[in-house]
Amino acid sequence: MRRLHLFEFLDLKWFPQVLRDGATAYLVVAYRLMRALPRAWAEVIAGQFTPGEEPEILDLCSGAGGPIPAVIEELERLGIKARATLTDLYPNPASVQHDRIRWIAEPVDATRVPAQLTGVRTLVAGFHHFRPDLAKAILKDAFDQRRPICIFEGASKTIATLITILGVPVAVSLAMPFARPFRWSYLLFTYVIPVLPFLVLWDGVVSWFRLYTPDMFRELTADLTANDYHWEIGTVKLPRIPEPLPYFIGRRVSA
Repeated sequence: MRRLHLFEFLDLKWFPQVLRDGATAYLVVAYRLMRALPRAWAEVIAGQFTPGEEPEILDLCSGAGGPIPAVIEELERLGIKARATLTDLYPNPASVQHDRIRWIAEPVDATRVPAQLTGVRTLVAGFHHFRPDLAKAILKDAFDQRRPICIFEGASKTIATLITILGVPVAVSLAMPFARPFRWSYLLFTYVIPVLPFLVLWDGVVSWFRLYTPDMFRELTADLTANDYHWEIGTVKLPRIPEPLPYFIGRRVSA
């Protein structure tokens, strides 16, 4: 698989937590403003719940919660009162306060999810962080445990999208005053020492190069086949977004 995998700041273990929190807080604000995106993802997730069971989401690589609070609210609009559990290698339990969302305080490896953590697995705008061997391990873990998994990306691998990403520093400057919970450090590293706009731009461009295409996803799942498990590739089209956004699903089906 030919794929450029440069480093992202948020992947570095030594990266300062205050900057990590600032970057992920920006993403939460962005998802909150782009409400159509969590709405579209909620519609896809809604189709993965098992009838008769309590609708539950197990979010992997949650960062600061990303769009999950908005997804939960959009599911409620659809008449589904779902609950979500957030997990990450670097948990950030203070990032989300919602009566139907809880954090797992201990690190959770998305390639080896404890069997007791149930629900529809989601991985939002994070799959590209993993090199092919680890990306496949995430898929294989869901496959082996026969768990449903929904993988969403917030961008498509097109030139139009890359051009849009170049405007990220302006977006960060406009968004950070609205990040919650509010921290003075976010403003410090946005306006006084403008580190956040630069690092979010760098990670955004690198993420674009790292994105998995549908053909790459087919290659990753080529040998993960069974009569009772099905892989699906789809897209969502949103207003004012130049290209459809891909999503990948794995789910158990009747053999």
